[in-house]
Amino acid sequence: MDDDAVNDFTELTCTNLMIKLKILLNKLTPGETLAFVATREQVDNTCAPFSSNGYHVAWDQDAENRYLVRIGK
Repeated sequence: MDDDAVNDFTELTCTNLMIKLKILLNKLTPGETLAFVATREQVDNTCAPFSSNGYHVAWDQDAENRYLVRIGK
């Protein structure tokens, strides 16, 4: 995936976001990063599981309830 392509997933439920992330992350090759925009609740519920499974996870607050999240292999 390209770092310039940032998806806005703020409208997804946490469950649907987890499903979408699993699909997208399976397509990444080592060294690639997936970037997307999420809410605080989504960050809390999705980032910890991926960081404990060997992915590099980072996020920065973009606005009051918007975070730019990056998950890479």
